[in-house]
Amino acid sequence: MNDKRVNQYLILPEAGQRKDTKLAVEHSEEQIAEMLKQGYVIVNHDDFNKLIGNAGGEYLIADDGRVYPKPAPTDAELLAVAKPAKIAELKAERDSKEVEPITYNGNLYDYDDKARERINAAIIALDVQTAQTKAVASIDWTTADNADVKVTANDLRMVIAAVAQRSNALHVAYRAAKDKVEAATTVTEIEAVTLNL
Repeated sequence: MNDKRVNQYLILPEAGQRKDTKLAVEHSEEQIAEMLKQGYVIVNHDDFNKLIGNAGGEYLIADDGRVYPKPAPTDAELLAVAKPAKIAELKAERDSKEVEPITYNGNLYDYDDKARERINAAIIALDVQTAQTKAVASIDWTTADNADVKVTANDLRMVIAAVAQRSNALHVAYRAAKDKVEAATTVTEIEAVTLNL
């Protein structure tokens, strides 16, 4: 035991973090000298406490053993984080709006995955019935706001057409918003970007 080194730590810094840590008290002065040649530095107890549990945190350690507060992120670093986050937010908003209920002929129709399956199945069934009876077939349909309406295969195709138009508008708006985000030079500009429909 090396009593001269109580409350001291040997740390091997790497990219501002601790790659390796050893208790200095457990090593002789000769071993410590060898470790210092390998790039280890000696850190006191207070600085070591700043580094504990600090992965990606508030403090960094320099190659010379100096422990210092992590500097505030630069504008470039803030932009590098803000741009992909905003693009993901815009994409999620677009995707969410694509499955919202859609209005056709004064009625509101669901258009989530389950509703799409039901609409497609109903179109097939109505087409078959129309072909068999030689008359336009219709069925009762419960709308998104719980009204019961009579619909034909053509009505349901028009619901799909309305969704396709909305989807196209959403994708055009998303691409325009994404271009604005990518061209932005400040976080404030990025935060101001919205899906303009």
